[in-house]
Amino acid sequence: MASKDFEWFVQNDLKAYRGDYVIIADEKVVLHDRSLTKILKEFRAKYPDKTPKIAKIPEEDALILEMKNAII
Repeated sequence: MASKDFEWFVQNDLKAYRGDYVIIADEKVVLHDRSLTKILKEFRAKYPDKTPKIAKIPEEDALILEMKNAII
């Protein structure tokens, strides 16, 4: 079962954050930057009891494929 934060992530347009890492909590982007280390330190200080959900937003649109019974 996917978390509410993951469901929010896949349903929202995050083009404004292209090239950045984002940390999602409580169904919103709480921090973003090109430096993952920077935002992780800030997240741990601000939200010590939460688990970060992290995504890297690609510069270009992403292509997601589902392949069943693929022969590789």
